[in-house]
Amino acid sequence: MYHTTIVPNGEVAQKKPCKIAMRAFFLEHPEALEHVAVLLGGRRGARLINTIQNALTQPGPVTHRLRCNFFDLRRLLFLEHAYDENWEDDVCSVLPEPDDPIVPTICLLADGLDQALLNAGLINMRVAKTD
Repeated sequence: MYHTTIVPNGEVAQKKPCKIAMRAFFLEHPEALEHVAVLLGGRRGARLINTIQNALTQPGPVTHRLRCNFFDLRRLLFLEHAYDENWEDDVCSVLPEPDDPIVPTICLLADGLDQALLNAGLINMRVAKTD
């Protein structure tokens, strides 16, 4: 993976570890993230993934809005949105049963996102272990 960016004025700038860690996670699991986001969050989940993927392709630092989107995705993967009235209208009405074959994929993506957030320095070890 490339760790430098050529900016419009012709200079080469080092990419921040935050963006590198998050981009690596999204590049490793694009289809699974899209599928699970739609399954768990409907159209809002699809928009969330598209917004994050588009933002990761843009130059510049990780913005506050992008960080919020990372944490929205984290809440979605950990099924915290199921009890959030802000998601109620857009969420699929049926959450997967524990024996559904998609559950291990959701768990792996949730753990992978936590690890990427940890590697990016967006959460600390204590926050990652409490969920």
